[in-house]
Amino acid sequence: MKNALNAPANASGNAPESARAPETRTKVEQPHAHFKQPAEVVVDPLLSKDEKVHALEAMEQYARQLATASAEGMGGGEDARLHEVLVAKDALDLPPSDLAFAVVMQSLRAKLPEAEGTEAHAPIIRAIEAVEAASAAIARMVQAPATALGDPKS
Repeated sequence: MKNALNAPANASGNAPESARAPETRTKVEQPHAHFKQPAEVVVDPLLSKDEKVHALEAMEQYARQLATASAEGMGGGEDARLHEVLVAKDALDLPPSDLAFAVVMQSLRAKLPEAEGTEAHAPIIRAIEAVEAASAAIARMVQAPATALGDPKS
């Protein structure tokens, strides 16, 4: 008898649903045990979009509970990350290239506070500026009609 964990991958290259169900279920139900940042949920290749939504909703509920506890003076010092969770939820509806930019930006911005006062701070700032510039340039390229090579208007 074959163990579900040794079952062959399906046509899409993913493990069959029965093999990944326990890991997927815990990622969705207990995302804080598997992910350090909400952006990690967004890019997890094992989770479907629906599973990502459920995992982020669990993270949002937890973040709201932490924020409420903190407001009532019962916080234990945990970072609620509510804003990051909401940004990650919004990112799920973006086109793939916009999603990639959003995930990179969220990751860089999340690292900024801990890099304050270190030699990593300046490169992270430059990376944020570069990614923002690249994203804006690509958006302009998409919006502007293509010009012919050698066109003096370009």
